[in-house]
Amino acid sequence: MKTKRYFPMFIDLSDKKIVVVGGGNIATRRVRTLLQFTRNITAIAPKCTMELQELGKTGYVNLITRPVKRSDFDMAYMVIAATNDWKLNDEIYRVCKEEGIYVNVADDKSKCDFYFPGIYMKDEVVVGITASGLDHSRFCSRPKPPARSWHGSAVKKKISEAGVRNMKNIRVGSRESRLAVLQSEMVRDYIKTQHPELDVEILTMKTTGDKILDRTLDKVGGKGLFVKELDKALLDGRTMLSVHSLKDMPMEVPGELPLLAFSKREDPRDVLVLPEGVSEPDLTKPLGCSSLRRTLQLKELYPEMEVKSIRGNLQTRLRKLDNGEYSGLILAAAGLKRLGLEKRICRYFSEDEILPAAGQGILAVQGRQDLTYDYLEGYRDEKAWFAGSAERAFVKYLNGGCSSPVAAYGVVEGDELFLRGLYYRECDGRYFKDSIRGPKAESEKLGRDLAKRMQDMYENDKTGGTSL
Repeated sequence: MKTKRYFPMFIDLSDKKIVVVGGGNIATRRVRTLLQFTRNITAIAPKCTMELQELGKTGYVNLITRPVKRSDFDMAYMVIAATNDWKLNDEIYRVCKEEGIYVNVADDKSKCDFYFPGIYMKDEVVVGITASGLDHSRFCSRPKPPARSWHGSAVKKKISEAGVRNMKNIRVGSRESRLAVLQSEMVRDYIKTQHPELDVEILTMKTTGDKILDRTLDKVGGKGLFVKELDKALLDGRTMLSVHSLKDMPMEVPGELPLLAFSKREDPRDVLVLPEGVSEPDLTKPLGCSSLRRTLQLKELYPEMEVKSIRGNLQTRLRKLDNGEYSGLILAAAGLKRLGLEKRICRYFSEDEILPAAGQGILAVQGRQDLTYDYLEGYRDEKAWFAGSAERAFVKYLNGGCSSPVAAYGVVEGDELFLRGLYYRECDGRYFKDSIRGPKAESEKLGRDLAKRMQDMYENDKTGGTSL
């Protein structure tokens, strides 16, 4: 968990060429920071935010709206790779290392020659912070008025006080549902057990995904709606880490908010839950299901039954079921077991019957790139990390999410990883399952390789598969 310490160095950037590749929110934030020190910034992306467009129009930034070329790095002093294409980011990193250019890859802290610090500025004074255990945003973004003499000793004292305060007081961000809070408490209890000297509290919040319940996720923006507010709390410094169900996380994670650890995997299977006192589903009522992935596979198990979307937290869904709105619910076993509701499960579906969602049964702990998390040492489960990483790489390669019902499930066997995947062909509604086996250390590569193989194999083959 411990990250490398970087030597703090202040550089005159006013006459140095800075290249930012990417046009999204992360790239925009990087440009916004750099504009405090130089106007010699070139931003390159086929599409970009409105803010970047405006900065280009006003001349603050040299904006180039096309794919990046190697020649764009000529005479560059520093390059920031902030695209959502990991292959392109890797290529930019390789080129910069060959050319001796300082590089920062936003989604991979191992490919960064430097980090972006928290910055406080007053007149000619610039304070940059990226320190072990220090939540610099609390110090930098909302500073108290400085004393009349802003000497180095005063700065050192403020940093020291802030560091001690933040190291002893850890705030965990969580969705406010009963299950989400319970999962955050599991992480909190681990930290307190290992480090009783730390004060750990949970900050709950309602996410956009929790508020919009009348439409399916693919119609309102996908899984990112469940993490938007939690990400903002991390960036604002209101929390130091967040706890998520890995299956509910988007495949694209901001580089400054890395995934720190995965928990030991709970039961990954999907299950059937019936109304209390009922032993068989009522064929006249629909099955409640919140996922296209599940709906797709349920058609093979219950071809005669209607499958109807259902949203809301677990307790809300169970209440609708027991009130007679649905014949049964298809849910994740992990959530029911964590809440002590295992007795409600009437049937477990094997991985062959319903392939689980990527990351199902795993808790993900997310933090900030500029902080250290020594107190999480030992929490990370190796098998879950390799399996979850492979599953997410598979889905990410296929641009899967709520609107595309892909699925993946990995099992670590010794030094090997066995990965199964589900590929959905949108042109005719058919789906295919396949698998791959290889070294667990190459988990992400295995996920991408399986996805590519299935895409190449089934995209143009109009035979076979199972239809929706």
